[in-house]
Amino acid sequence: MKLDLVVDEAAPPWRPPPEWLEQARLLVEGHGPDDSTLEVVVTGDEMVRALNRDYRGKDRPTDVLSFSYLDGHESSRDDLLFKRRAGRDFADEVHPAADPFVLGQVVVSLDTLRREGRETPDEVLLLIAHGLLHVLGYDHVDDDEAHEMESREREMMATIEPKGGEAR
Repeated sequence: MKLDLVVDEAAPPWRPPPEWLEQARLLVEGHGPDDSTLEVVVTGDEMVRALNRDYRGKDRPTDVLSFSYLDGHESSRDDLLFKRRAGRDFADEVHPAADPFVLGQVVVSLDTLRREGRETPDEVLLLIAHGLLHVLGYDHVDDDEAHEMESREREMMATIEPKGGEAR
């Protein structure tokens, strides 16, 4: 899977360390079908609030939103995460022709992260992992699902941690 990163001009100024983009790319490429792209938009509360209101009926900003462009994929989420199925197998009629096609979109609000004291490069990476899992069909509606999703997030983040146990 490829990463398409967009830092929206509405986002607060944000300068992750130079290695951050490579970590984000490795995180996404290491998980999910190879025939697709994940769009990640880093923006501010205004855009996230509008999206949250329009698509979820919640008129408030949040830290991350995810939009999946797949259909009927939930029962194959592990196969998608671990690259045993092609994303194109689940492409809906809106996005099937692009090569690689857009699997979904993750939108991160730096304003919310800043307000909550979580505006760190690692936190943005974690939200990308979280959002990708939602795109692939994972959720955290109940405790069992939340536990599984948190476990998957830890597994994904461990793939980009420096060797030797050094802190990122």
